[in-house]
Amino acid sequence: MDDVCKTEPIDLISSFLLSLETKDPELRQAILEIKAKTRIDEILGGRYSLLFLLDLYHSFENRSITLDAIMHEVKCLEGEINQSRTKPASQFSRPPLKGLWHKHFYDSNISGMVQNMMNALNTYSIPYFESKIEEAKTSGIEQYMTVEDIPHIVEDIVSRNLQKRSEEQRMTGEWIIYANHNGVNYYLCIAKHKEGDESIRKRLDAACLLEFPFLKDLLPAS
Repeated sequence: MDDVCKTEPIDLISSFLLSLETKDPELRQAILEIKAKTRIDEILGGRYSLLFLLDLYHSFENRSITLDAIMHEVKCLEGEINQSRTKPASQFSRPPLKGLWHKHFYDSNISGMVQNMMNALNTYSIPYFESKIEEAKTSGIEQYMTVEDIPHIVEDIVSRNLQKRSEEQRMTGEWIIYANHNGVNYYLCIAKHKEGDESIRKRLDAACLLEFPFLKDLLPAS
């Protein structure tokens, strides 16, 4: 009886693209180009949701995130490439997303760069500035920062600190949210930190549960 009641997966992507053939062929073509550009079917097969695909499309159209930044981390998660640019993937520990995983991806747009610069500044401070302070303490001579010091300070903040953070795989960014089921990853959506867990869960419930019924057992009740 239990087997009879199980929900069969629904292929929302095929249905959606089919509906666009008459409703909006230009949008359909644009989405197909995104699929081709990212090689997403070649890399993931059917292991991504309509929501994930639409997030890719909107990110590209709004120029808010580059496709390469997202797909680089997807390829890392899939073992296609080895070098991630960001911190390791981690699992959500609290409802409403408990049971799912997220992986940061780093995009070099202004907001992403500023956030990582701030994080790096908190971690590494400004080594050049600190060395000048130590130099003044050691010599006992009062010193002042000059115009000549500014390029060194900027270099620390903008380049060296970010390079350290990248080498340590601590770059942060927005999230790729995915589920791991029977040792295989299923990619659900792309989310911003500010979106909030409840809002993310509502998006997942609206579509992904139909495509991947196993999520009902994986996610806490909403």
